[in-house]
Amino acid sequence: MVWTTRRALGAALGALLLIGSSGCTSGSDRHHLVIFAVEKDTLADQPVHLVVGGLRSGQEVTVTAEARDIAGNGWQSKAVYRADSHGSVSLDRDAPISGSYHQVDGMGLFWSMLPTDGIATTLFTPPPPAAGADFPIRITATADGPAAAEHTVTRRWTADGVTATALKLDTDHVVGTLYLPPAGTPAKTPILLLGGSEGGNSGVGAAALLASHGHPALAVAYFGALGLPPTLQNIPVEYAAGAARLLAERTGATGATGGIAVEGISRGSELALLVAAQLPDLVRRVMVYAPSADVNGGLPGGVAWTENGAPVPTGPIALDRITASILAVAGEQDRLWPAPRWARQIGTPTAAAPNRQAVLYPGAGHAVAGFPYLPTGGTLVTLDGATLDLGGDAAANQAAHVGGWAKLLSFLDS
Repeated sequence: MVWTTRRALGAALGALLLIGSSGCTSGSDRHHLVIFAVEKDTLADQPVHLVVGGLRSGQEVTVTAEARDIAGNGWQSKAVYRADSHGSVSLDRDAPISGSYHQVDGMGLFWSMLPTDGIATTLFTPPPPAAGADFPIRITATADGPAAAEHTVTRRWTADGVTATALKLDTDHVVGTLYLPPAGTPAKTPILLLGGSEGGNSGVGAAALLASHGHPALAVAYFGALGLPPTLQNIPVEYAAGAARLLAERTGATGATGGIAVEGISRGSELALLVAAQLPDLVRRVMVYAPSADVNGGLPGGVAWTENGAPVPTGPIALDRITASILAVAGEQDRLWPAPRWARQIGTPTAAAPNRQAVLYPGAGHAVAGFPYLPTGGTLVTLDGATLDLGGDAAANQAAHVGGWAKLLSFLDS
């Protein structure tokens, strides 16, 4: 795959050399500016390899990326590059002179987008899979004033053949969306996704992509959706355990050779660990991001979780009750809570549970979860009227997304 991409990129550069030599003359302002992408469209978690050609040697070109989020708000990034001796710029090869990001990163324009027009948000939420099978990102290149080229990159949520089924509380006893890989796909570990204190069914994008990689994936809401508690208070662990059983039943992941994985993000990490402790024969893998090793209180107060109708006491989670393999991921600059310490605690192997690991990303903050190449936005978020500092910076968070997503896929396939 790497060789194929390099060969295609080399062919693209070769074609652009011809464009540059035929369309430009030394000392002339005339040029035929073009943008070339090796891929026509890609899954949203896959990189795009962009080349700009038709420039003069050493000429500066401004490249802009633009997208709209789920609310229709505009996001944009911009960087200035200098063409090589052949009049081309490869985003995989060339660092920008100035702009939204600074290092060599072929996807830098994608993750460094920020809100435009004074939008009061720091989180980019793309249109979800239910709104369509893809979402566009518009790339433009400008040199010498009005001379411009344009290319639209299509970011796909699902591979061909992936199916989605909405699950309802009255019939399925859970609110969520089940994504299944294409028919005939070799069986891989199913995964249950639990979001954090944002509420709602925030894991649908990741679930769609995981199904595209062959993993049946169920994204569920446990509060903040129709028919569920409005806030993170008094959430029955049995609700999420029921979702785990449903996933296993729908995918045939039961019995001695079966089992599922559970992923929890931030506050959802508590629920994931509690479910794993409640279902040791079913949950074989647990992934937690920006996690807590403790049960914390509800939001905005009171009790967060219940078991058998009784409050789950705040304090340390009984990790010794969990037999599953565990991957715990945190950012070393998390300012929301002590996720690095908790991740080490959760991911420390023991004699009874040797398959545990903690991965900490330097410079990253609380926003370490998710798939790569979406805009990481800022580090400040508003929750229940309070402004929270998540810590880290955009580049470090993006590095965590790239590395953490790869580790997730590897962990699931192990």
